[in-house]
Amino acid sequence: MNSHLYAVPATPFTPDALRSALPPFSFSTPLTRDALFQAYRSYYHLNFEQQMPGLKVHAGQVRVGGFDIAVQCFRPELARATVFLVHGYYDHVGIFDHVIEALLLKGFAVMTFDLPGHGLSSGPRGAIFNFRQYQPVLQKVVMLAKGQLPKPWHFAAQSTGAAIVSEYLLNFSALPERLPFTSAVLMAPLVRPVNWWLNRRLHSVMAPWTDYVPRKYKQSSTDPAFLAFTHDADPLQPRFLSSKWVGALKQWIPFIERHEPLRFPVLVIQGEDDRTVDWRHNTAVLKSKFLPSQVYLVPAMRHQVVNEAAGFREQVFKRMNHFLLAHSG
Repeated sequence: MNSHLYAVPATPFTPDALRSALPPFSFSTPLTRDALFQAYRSYYHLNFEQQMPGLKVHAGQVRVGGFDIAVQCFRPELARATVFLVHGYYDHVGIFDHVIEALLLKGFAVMTFDLPGHGLSSGPRGAIFNFRQYQPVLQKVVMLAKGQLPKPWHFAAQSTGAAIVSEYLLNFSALPERLPFTSAVLMAPLVRPVNWWLNRRLHSVMAPWTDYVPRKYKQSSTDPAFLAFTHDADPLQPRFLSSKWVGALKQWIPFIERHEPLRFPVLVIQGEDDRTVDWRHNTAVLKSKFLPSQVYLVPAMRHQVVNEAAGFREQVFKRMNHFLLAHSG
């Protein structure tokens, strides 16, 4: 698999210039050859077409919910199914190259996007006023793919992305015609963060006085090269924690915890050394919401499942692909 060039500190682009260079997303137009965008793709190792003959790539932006959302699609020549990939808080599509490649090598098309306030999408960095703002964005991306990408369709999502996917699935539980998905893989899924009862009280005290606090870089992976890259060499990493995002999370947690269950196959992949989310509580909640559900626990693995050390990634991607293929008929 590809390896990030973590030792390269300088980038050949600026985030604002990149965002302004993105054309409207369309399946009918070829991938833009804009030099800035191609530099971005090279820097984050997203130019898979160089090693995969016949791979079709589409990228651009779409306006939804007051945001310009950066969307990317990768489709192998003989794609067997489609995976909608949703990243987590602080993340973006650029650092999901490992999991995109793993899916492509198994013949899955991948439809993915940057959340509002992340990566190449517009919006205040890492901020959201209400978690419900994520839903129109996800629904728009799903709508773009209708009639364009092969079914069955699946989700694969990390952390906050898994929270967004969970809400989507539960919201549409009584509307099967609007739920065109077959299964979902939720990696280190967010319901509650660690130390949630303490942190929500701290938020109540601090929120009236500040919108942002400096980000604390956690040891979210056992791969020191990845940690160094996100800290020192990734210009698309938010450098602050949004108090508005924490407030939105406070409003959202009761929704997921009280929702009626849904018959829908889900695989939860969770590291037992995750120091970001309250994984014992979260896995129990999700097992009660999605029937049937499987939980795959990996000892010593931390939160950044798709950016863990290579040995962990190999385990995770093998289990993920096995689950997705089993539900691809």
